[in-house]
Amino acid sequence: MVSNIEMQDINLVDDRMLPEESEPQVGNKVKLLIAEEQEILREAYQSFFSNHPSIEAINSSGDTDGEVLVGKARSLKPDVILLGIGVLQASQVEVLEMLGENCPEVAIVLVSAAYDINSFDALRQHSRGTSIGCAYLLKHTINSVRELTHVILGVAEGRVIIDPAVRDGLIASPNPPTSLLKELSPRELEVLSWMVKGYRNRTIADILFLELKTVERHINSIYSKLGNCPESKEMRVHAITLYLRATGQLPPEDLAQSG
Repeated sequence: MVSNIEMQDINLVDDRMLPEESEPQVGNKVKLLIAEEQEILREAYQSFFSNHPSIEAINSSGDTDGEVLVGKARSLKPDVILLGIGVLQASQVEVLEMLGENCPEVAIVLVSAAYDINSFDALRQHSRGTSIGCAYLLKHTINSVRELTHVILGVAEGRVIIDPAVRDGLIASPNPPTSLLKELSPRELEVLSWMVKGYRNRTIADILFLELKTVERHINSIYSKLGNCPESKEMRVHAITLYLRATGQLPPEDLAQSG
C-alpha cells in the first residue's frame, strides 16, 4: 500500500477514491453498524458518525464474533457493517462468509491492522462469491475519517474497494495470469482497474488527470506485459479477464467458459 494516502491519489483495485467534490451521493442516510475491537477507534467512529449528514451510526460494539454480528444485523438492519480487527487470519474470513450467507444485503468494510499471509487465499475464495459492496483496507493507511466516509458511502452503492497492499497479497499466486499482473506498475494497475469498469480511454484520462496519449501508452505497456492474446479474444477483453481472475472476481470455470 502506501504509508500516506491522499484522497486524490489513493489507488484502489476495483474502484478509486474520488476528490473531495465528488463524494458519493446517497438518497437516505446510510445506516452503519460499527464493530471495532480497538476502543479508541470505536469511540472515534461513533463520535464522528453520530452527527454525520450522510451516515447514521446505529450501533457500536467491540464484539466482532460472527454470530453476534449476524444477530445485530438482523435486528438493526444496517446498510453497512464497519468491521475493525487486529490481524486478519484465514479463520476470521468465516465471519465474512457468515455475514454473506445470513445478511446478503449488508455491505462490509473490513479494516484490519494486518493480514496473515494465509488469509489471502481464504479472502480470495470469499470474494469470488461476493455480489455486494465491500472494502478491504489496512488501518494505518487511512489518514482521516473523511477517507473512511468515502469508502462507506462507496460500498453502500455497491462498489468494491481494495487497499493496494491487500491487492498485492490477493494477486500473489502461483497462477500464471496472476504472476503476470505483478509485473504491472501501480499506474498500469490503476488504468486497468478503470478499463475493467468499462470506461473508454478518454474517460480514464479525465478521471486520472492524464493526457490521452499517456493512458494509451500505459495500455500498450499492459498489453505487452500480459503476453500473447488468444486469437478468439480481443486484447482489451483478455487483459480485463486476467485482471478479474487475479483479483478473485472471476472463478477459473468462468474463465474457461469465456474463452
